[in-house]
Amino acid sequence: MSKILIIDDDPDFLYTVRLVLEDAGFEVETATTPEQGLEMVQGTEPDLVILDVLMPSEYEGFAVARAIREELHITEMPIVMLTAVHDVKKASHRFAPDEAYLPVDVFLDKPIELESLVEIINEVLGRRREEPKYPL
Repeated sequence: MSKILIIDDDPDFLYTVRLVLEDAGFEVETATTPEQGLEMVQGTEPDLVILDVLMPSEYEGFAVARAIREELHITEMPIVMLTAVHDVKKASHRFAPDEAYLPVDVFLDKPIELESLVEIINEVLGRRREEPKYPL
């Protein structure tokens, strides 16, 4: 079972996504602050992190992603950035994964269909459905 850590300061979002991911067979941990998230990355060793951009301070998620890669030296663990920054900040440009500035594997906009999120996570983790759709 793959372990997913969600770092987001919105308790409603955490609750909803946790339910969907657990129903899809994932083990889920949550963190509500960047500091707690970084501690949990080290302590729980997740297989994938879902990370928000806009937390208590603006754009903190970007710093967390860089800290995971540069300070913790964790380069193989996928990071999925899932955020409403484009809608909230009305930026004139769109953020996207960038090895130097934004070292994440996938950048997704909120809101997202949760079934799509599960598919993307499975794809990023390289998991394939091997059990039959209608088991005997």
